[in-house]
Amino acid sequence: MTDDELATLRRWLSEGAPSTNGGVHPSTFADPRTIRGHAQFLRNQWYRPMTDPNDADACGHCHAGAPVNPATFPAPGATPCTTCHGDEGGVTACTTCHGAPGRSYPPRDLCFFPEAAAAAGAHARHAGATGSRAEGLPCTVCHPTPTRDNVLLSGTAHLDTHVEVFFDYARAGNQAQFDATTKRCTGTCHARGGARPDVAWTDPLQNPAQCNDCHGAPPANHYAGACTSCHREANATGTALTNPVLHVNGRVDLGDGSGQCGACHGAGESPWPSSGAHAAHANPSAARPVPCESCHSVPSAGQKHPIGGGARVTFGGLAIAGGSRATFDPTTKTCSQTYCHTGRGANAPDPKWTDGPSSAACGACHSIPPPAPHATETNCGANTLCHQGSLSSGTTFTALGKAAHVDGTVTRGL
Repeated sequence: MTDDELATLRRWLSEGAPSTNGGVHPSTFADPRTIRGHAQFLRNQWYRPMTDPNDADACGHCHAGAPVNPATFPAPGATPCTTCHGDEGGVTACTTCHGAPGRSYPPRDLCFFPEAAAAAGAHARHAGATGSRAEGLPCTVCHPTPTRDNVLLSGTAHLDTHVEVFFDYARAGNQAQFDATTKRCTGTCHARGGARPDVAWTDPLQNPAQCNDCHGAPPANHYAGACTSCHREANATGTALTNPVLHVNGRVDLGDGSGQCGACHGAGESPWPSSGAHAAHANPSAARPVPCESCHSVPSAGQKHPIGGGARVTFGGLAIAGGSRATFDPTTKTCSQTYCHTGRGANAPDPKWTDGPSSAACGACHSIPPPAPHATETNCGANTLCHQGSLSSGTTFTALGKAAHVDGTVTRGL
C-alpha cells in the first residue's frame, strides 16, 4: 500500500468508518437479478439501509450517493451508488425500480430483465409520446405518485407491494374506474362516445386505439362538417391527427387552443381574419373600424360561440342603423340594403365580399354630392358650413373625419 493509499484509509477510519464485523459483499451483490443481490437485500430490509443513517447496514457508511450518508467520507474504492443510478434523484429515481435509465415507466431495464417486456402493458402508450399525443401523460393521471421526500417511506402506498390505480379525475374523467381482476378501464379518457369505451391494459399492444374508438368522428350531436373548421389538431375527416399537442390534454381546444379570438380566426388577440373584405372593415380608409357585431353575433363571456361551419352573417348595430333592412346572400356573398353601403345615389349599393377597394371608394356608398335636398358642393372638406376639417385633401379623410364618417349619424361640422 502506498503512502497516499494508507493516508486515505486512515482518514476514512477516523472520519466515519462504521463499527461492524461485516465483510465485503458477496460477488453477486451488485447484480439486481439475483436473490443475493443488493436490490433483494434492500427490499427485505424495507429499504432501511438507504433511509436510516443509524442502521448497522446503512449504505452511506461506505458508498457515496446513498440517500443518507452517516459517514462524512466514503470508503476508499467503494463504488458510488450513482455509478449505475445516474438519473436525477440517483437511487431514489423512478428508474431504479421500474423503468430504465432515462425512462421512468415500465418495463424494467430489458438488458437485465428481458422478461419484463411482457408485463409492461400500455405504459409506453400512456407515458410516452404517441401519434395521438405530443408528450406522455404524467404518472399522476393513474397512480398516486410520491414526492422525492417520501419515495422510500414504508407504510406509504408506494412501498406496500401493490400497484394502486387512483385516477386523477380532472384528466381521466370523473367516472374513471379500474378493475384489477380484468385489468380493464371504464369511464376514462377512452369513454367519450366512441366505438371502444372500455379498454384492457393489454389492448394497446394487441389492438392499438384508432380514431373513432374514444369519441365518434364526429361525436354524437356534434357539428357534422369538416373537423378543421374548429380543430387544428385533426385532418378534415377526423381520421388522423396533425397536431397532437392539442389532443388528450384534459380539455376540448378550439383553433390553436389559446382561448383568444385569434385561435380560430385572426391572430392572437385580434379577431380579424385576412380573408375577403375583413381588412377593409378592420381598418377602413374613410371611417373608424367597423365593430364585429355589425355583421356577426359576437359571444360574450359565458355564452356559446356559434357552432361549426363558416361564419354566419347576422346584421346588427351599424349595418341596420336608421332602420336599414340589411340582408346577405351567402351564395353570391353580396350585401344589400345596409346602412354602410346603400346610401342615397350610391354607385355600388350591393357590394360583394370580394369586390375589393372599389366598394368603398368615394361615390360607391352615396353620390358626391348626395341627391337633393343636399347642397350641390362637391368639395366636401372645403364647405365651411357642413364638413370642414373632415378631409385633408381631395378624398383623403382626416382622423376626425374618419371618426365622424359612417357612424350611424349624418354630422354637420366637426
